Amino acid sequence: MKKGFDISAWQEDENGAPYYDECHMQQAKEEGNEFVIIKLGENYNVDKFFEQHITAALNAGLEVGVYYFSHAYDEATAVQEAEWVINTLNSYGYTDYHLQDGIWYDYEEHRQLRNMINAGALTSQGMTNCISRFVNTLWSAGFQNVGVYSGYSLLWDETYAYSQMPSVPVWCAQYGATECDYPDVKIWQYSDSGYVAGAEVDVNYMY
Repeated sequence: MKKGFDISAWQEDENGAPYYDECHMQQAKEEGNEFVIIKLGENYNVDKFFEQHITAALNAGLEVGVYYFSHAYDEATAVQEAEWVINTLNSYGYTDYHLQDGIWYDYEEHRQLRNMINAGALTSQGMTNCISRFVNTLWSAGFQNVGVYSGYSLLWDETYAYSQMPSVPVWCAQYGATECDYPDVKIWQYSDSGYVAGAEVDVNYMY
């Protein structure tokens, strides 16, 4: 089991610069963290600290993964998001070699998603298909280590990820538990209020 954390542009210092510079990444490693998962983007925009975060992490010797926050409610949009991720990673020159801890499709609860579910406009099968199309598009482009991130209740109770996509790795958020209830989980985000190198962040275990 490995210990790690995940970050985005939310983690900034008092001057509006990335808090997790190379010095803080090195401190995180010294505290026993072995990996960091970095936000790549959302709404077809690169996270404003992505480039600084991944450079600092790799220079500090941390393993790295990336995630993309989805707003896909149909398969065509999921494919567009996947193609954006492929093109963006290719433009930076990042491959599976650099991204040892994966590319993650952040398909989590948010207001519009919940509104569409409640209105019957988005079904469990529809969400499962979005996740599947994203992952398969990345796989077809040669990225092998691709998975899905979500909260336990959405992923387990409201999609068919476990039954229909058993080969897709899962990064599951479930707080306040002694262990993650999702079977065979790859990464468990066990708290959104951990401290790494002096800042409050989401903290994770990788199995």
